[in-house]
Amino acid sequence: MQQPSLPQSTEDRILQVKGLQVKFSTEHGPVTAVQGVDFSVYRGKTIGIVGESGSGKSVSALAIMRLIPNPPGQVTAGEILYHGKDLLKASNQEMKAIRGNKISMIFQEPMTSLNPVFTIGNQIQEVLSLHQREFSKKDKIEKSIEMLKLVGIPSPEKRILDYPHQLSGGMRQRVMIAMALSCRPEILIADEPTTALDVTIQAQILELMKKLQQEFKMGIIMITHDLGVVAETCDQVAVMYCGRIVESSPVREIFANPIHPYTKGLLESIPSYDSTTGQDKNRLPTIEGMVPSLHNLPPGCNFQDRCAYAKDVCFGGQGGPPLVVNELDPRRKVACFYPLPYKEVAKS
Repeated sequence: MQQPSLPQSTEDRILQVKGLQVKFSTEHGPVTAVQGVDFSVYRGKTIGIVGESGSGKSVSALAIMRLIPNPPGQVTAGEILYHGKDLLKASNQEMKAIRGNKISMIFQEPMTSLNPVFTIGNQIQEVLSLHQREFSKKDKIEKSIEMLKLVGIPSPEKRILDYPHQLSGGMRQRVMIAMALSCRPEILIADEPTTALDVTIQAQILELMKKLQQEFKMGIIMITHDLGVVAETCDQVAVMYCGRIVESSPVREIFANPIHPYTKGLLESIPSYDSTTGQDKNRLPTIEGMVPSLHNLPPGCNFQDRCAYAKDVCFGGQGGPPLVVNELDPRRKVACFYPLPYKEVAKS
């Protein structure tokens, strides 16, 4: 069997997260929200971070931006290497120069992320004032209009005078993208960028992000619980459960052949549509049980009580199985004592 090619070279790697661990102090005691997370971001490529609410997706992104509130949160282990420099050791001044300039983030809800008392133009110009200090006032206005035009907002000369409440949800999301890209960052972190948008607007926003990625050669971290978004936009995907990555793979392979039981359950929960009858083909299977509390994680594998394939070893020991490279495909990693059978995905 021919060995599949490895991911892009280290020259194309912009960011590498290694062994990231984030803890929070709570009234019930400390909890580990992110445990030993590893992934890389490559130029012009998109990695999807997938999982249920509370799996650690957004906390991982906030850690990259050094936006974890301390207290109660703290990064207690790991490295976040941006072009080889550990951002966890960078000074506050160095992070100010990187955050919003070299690494930008689109937050979940644009209505709460945009300031309601400032115009759209003022808010884009504020980003430029922080990172493009050589710009004159006229330059900043022209750049704001250019960015709104770039993200497909009609009559940008007028829209820069509007306030957030005067725009639709889709338009506000476009403004957030314009703000995030105004300094042409190398990495864009998109945290649930299509939440609360209707399907048509979702498709437009995702298409816009793909177009701008090609134009700017950005690396994108796409944080989502929507596997449809992953299939549409991502090159690589990391599946998180209880603060850990349980499977990492190129996106095509993970859809064709999931090798972690949790990933298999997520994929089976996607509705299948029969175009001849106009109805769902089958009753959707479910993943039994609930995600365990971070305050009371079980010994052994965190997925043990919900897994149809669990055996004795899954219920014992300290901590879950390590994330290891699949012997038959070095592009894939899985954290499971009994991974599902691997089959090579046919190349198109």
